[in-house]
Amino acid sequence: MPAPRLALFVPNLHDQPQQRAMVALANAMHGRGFAVDAVAPMGGGPLRTALRRGIGQIDLAKRHTRTSVLSLARILAERRPAGLLAPGGDAGLVALAAAMLSRSGTRVVLVGRASDEAGGMRALLSRFLLPRAAAVLEDSGDPHALAERCLSALGLPSSLVAQGVDGVQQ
Repeated sequence: MPAPRLALFVPNLHDQPQQRAMVALANAMHGRGFAVDAVAPMGGGPLRTALRRGIGQIDLAKRHTRTSVLSLARILAERRPAGLLAPGGDAGLVALAAAMLSRSGTRVVLVGRASDEAGGMRALLSRFLLPRAAAVLEDSGDPHALAERCLSALGLPSSLVAQGVDGVQQ
């Protein structure tokens, strides 16, 4: 049976704290035996090389995070990941809307602040979409602890790597 697939949606792969945390989370999930795809509106950036070998990289060929909703929904409908992880803010709202539009049943976990704005269209979208998130988790700085909490929120096992008696992978 193939490992459950997870998708990580990031606004870009530029060297910024939020993106570094999401790349570390992708690497931690991959290290636990999960198939992982990193999805970005524009796939280029210095953090692309920080992703472990074996992590899929999907470039949506969009200039902005907000314009990638339909492309992300198509990816979710085609690949049907068990979970979608995304940072809060605009990327989180895009992830939630794409999961809803894809009708794939993909659960979404947001990592970090859910929304920074108090008014306008973003506030309306937040009120409509945020209740659809499986969880909104704060980044503790430890990608392995965060991976554990994300997997728990998605109802997935904490690891798919078989451990021997002495802790060596088998």
